[in-house]
Amino acid sequence: MPDPSVEKPKLNLKEMGFKKSVIHLWTYYKWYAIIPLIIIFVIASMIFSYISETKKDYLNIAFVNAHQEAEDTFKDYASSIGKKIRVDYSFFAPKNNDSIYVDPEMAASVQNLASLLRDGTTDVIFTNARSIKEYGADAVGDLSQLLSDDQLKALEGKDMILYLENESGKEVPCAIMVTGMPMFEPAYSESEEKHYFMYNPFSDRKEEIRLLAEYIFFS
Repeated sequence: MPDPSVEKPKLNLKEMGFKKSVIHLWTYYKWYAIIPLIIIFVIASMIFSYISETKKDYLNIAFVNAHQEAEDTFKDYASSIGKKIRVDYSFFAPKNNDSIYVDPEMAASVQNLASLLRDGTTDVIFTNARSIKEYGADAVGDLSQLLSDDQLKALEGKDMILYLENESGKEVPCAIMVTGMPMFEPAYSESEEKHYFMYNPFSDRKEEIRLLAEYIFFS
């Protein structure tokens, strides 16, 4: 950068012509133009990165006790609707035939997912019957509020609905079995237990969840 203490030549830019004027301005004043541009670029990049990272996902889906391949389960669906679906397969919980004892790492995973359910962050979970029963009917989305009567009857006819009894003693349809469906085979290959779709009653994306359910079970 030129030393500001050095006196710049006093020239008449009009007499110099366009080309020489440009050379003169670039020689003595280029940093006055470049530095603000760099600052603007950095700030714009930071804002863009922040918006991209914090942009609300169309849906947040959790897989419990699943393989890494679960991450690709809804890739085609997300592409077809042009939306971003976040899939987290890092959760694990006791299996149906596990003992009552739960190690600290597994307990932390269960508690983490439970907190994501309570604050409405996670919209849909694929997990086993034991986990759903431990949540209880009042902490799991009621499928009768998500699907039509005809859709529920169709699933009931295939013996795919898991019912739980709520505090008032009513049987509530809480989950839909996905075991045996080709799209879930990569995520749960070699698993000997049944896995289910359940939705979060605290999620504010009920319509998005309904459309996903229709895609999975009725498309």
